[in-house]
Amino acid sequence: MPAEDTVFNVVYDKYMFWSILVGLFTFGWMFIAMLRYRDGVEPVENLEKYHIEVGSFPVDSHNTKLEIAFYVIPTILVVWLTMIALASNTAVWTIPADEDTFNVDVVGKQWFWEFHYQDDLTWEDDPRTTYVEVNWTGGMLTVDTHCPEDCQRSEATNVTVEVDGVETDYSVDLAAEMLEVSSIYFDRGLHSIITVYDAEDNLLHTWEHLPVGAILSTAGGQHLIIPCDESATLDLYSRPHDTSNPAYVGVQHAFWLPEWGVKEDLVPGLESGTVMTFMPDDAGTFPIRCAEYCGLDHSKMIGNIDIVARDGATCDADTGITKSETHSTDDSSGGGY
Repeated sequence: MPAEDTVFNVVYDKYMFWSILVGLFTFGWMFIAMLRYRDGVEPVENLEKYHIEVGSFPVDSHNTKLEIAFYVIPTILVVWLTMIALASNTAVWTIPADEDTFNVDVVGKQWFWEFHYQDDLTWEDDPRTTYVEVNWTGGMLTVDTHCPEDCQRSEATNVTVEVDGVETDYSVDLAAEMLEVSSIYFDRGLHSIITVYDAEDNLLHTWEHLPVGAILSTAGGQHLIIPCDESATLDLYSRPHDTSNPAYVGVQHAFWLPEWGVKEDLVPGLESGTVMTFMPDDAGTFPIRCAEYCGLDHSKMIGNIDIVARDGATCDADTGITKSETHSTDDSSGGGY
């Protein structure tokens, strides 16, 4: 379900509202005129006064105030909508300083996306909804799975800790509703994932640390992960998957995030790349598409972007616009456009 507070959707809603309002007024006025001035309805005195008859022009009659209103009101509306459009365009294309943004390099290949992290990110599912909280500091890992009486989820029983691709499984102390491990050290330079499951292997909670230099790929079913309520800068590059031919520099792609109404080309051979900036605030999973035909398997250039809260933070920043309650996407919903 698309978020309601993105630049694209806000502008769309405003234009749609005023388009419907103007349409109702225009067609309403037209139908009133059709009914009011249909044959046989006009009083005889008006027919004689204004020479209203078939085949002749009526006597000139006008209302200066009404005519001025017909010019002034549409002009104000057009100027206002133009200002909204220009303001949203500025918001999308203003590139903040690197130190103020979360930076990821996006590489388009045939036919998948790669995401190279230039900043680290530690994130966790919202403990307020999962009733699970991970605390990993130094050599002590604590996973609190305490579930209050009104908790609706199943009981957490197993924890998997994956560090740099190596997995280790642990069992939760069901009596204490807690897992404590003192023999595992948190290294900020390694990609680490902690997942919590119930007895039926249903995923209950995820905690993840992405270090600088981490690479995720849609070829492996991985998502682009971006923190909420922060400006994100994506540097976009087109690269060949097969580097055996130095003369081949790749193909044209277009990285498209429909949720935020932003799209940018990836130009083969352009070493400096192109840039996209946006600021997501709703947590959820949203689609990534390629909007430029890039070869035989163009339809495979699909993926997902996860908007998450940094560890210890939430995605509750008030933007002044109502947020959506649920978000979902489906990789089978179609490929490039």
